[in-house]
Amino acid sequence: MATETNTRTAESTDRSFADRIDAWLAEDMSPKRALAVYAVIGVYIAFLLLPVAYMMMATFTSPDFLYSPRLVPALGELTLDNYVAVLSTGLFQQYFVNSAIVATSTTLLTLVVGTLAAYSLSRFEYFGRSGLLFSFLGTQMLPRVLVLIPFFLVMFTLGLIDSLLGIIIAHSVLGIPLGTWLLKGYFDDIPRSLDEAAKMDGCSHLDILWRIIVPMSLPGITVAGFYTFILSWNDFLFVSILSQTAATRTLPFGLQLFQSQNTIAWELLLTAATLTMIPVVLLFAVFQQWVVEGLATGGMKGS
Repeated sequence: MATETNTRTAESTDRSFADRIDAWLAEDMSPKRALAVYAVIGVYIAFLLLPVAYMMMATFTSPDFLYSPRLVPALGELTLDNYVAVLSTGLFQQYFVNSAIVATSTTLLTLVVGTLAAYSLSRFEYFGRSGLLFSFLGTQMLPRVLVLIPFFLVMFTLGLIDSLLGIIIAHSVLGIPLGTWLLKGYFDDIPRSLDEAAKMDGCSHLDILWRIIVPMSLPGITVAGFYTFILSWNDFLFVSILSQTAATRTLPFGLQLFQSQNTIAWELLLTAATLTMIPVVLLFAVFQQWVVEGLATGGMKGS
């Protein structure tokens, strides 16, 4: 009885605390309250970005600074030698080009296949449709390492080991299920009355898709493409088994160029990591409006 009473008391306390928070947030936002909220958010964001900021700052310093107890370098210690050294490395250049080819091709292939599949799942009823939807979602719940060996055997049988095409197909297999699920949610939000009106004007299903559905779903398509690009750009696991030579390796392998069995060139490693991060940041900066709009409007309904 005592334990049950304590439990009820704790639950009552939690509810009352939550109610007070809800009431506090529901009131009109005063300047002091807004300042407090934004201060907490600012501290949180600073905590998240501090390691990234330090990494970027360290790329402009010498190895002596990294091994010193100081946190901020002097202006005279700033240099671009690390970027010159990394960008002049032939293998790093090759890996960068390979990553660009693989990530761009994977994104385009995923968007084309995912758009067609999402339109089919959104606008047509047929046997196995619901099971197919949940199988797409189920692929995201399994650790990728579970399918690593079977995937390697399939690629070996098809003769796609150590080829950019094999890596593109592997990344597309990873990106298409979730991309299709996301896009279907956006397509479901578009009224079917527009489809009927277009059919009366003589449009085919492909005309409806490319002239009506796709233009109205650009934020969702941008989110799916952005996710797929990041997935392919950052992948190390599948590239590690499908790539056998430097001709097909991507940027995650480029970080290994600056570490050996006994030493790690931290200043070069951090510089290479920064250069690897820049394309994703630039991509988000270019498509920021659509990505934010797509994330805000949702698209995860699916049924």
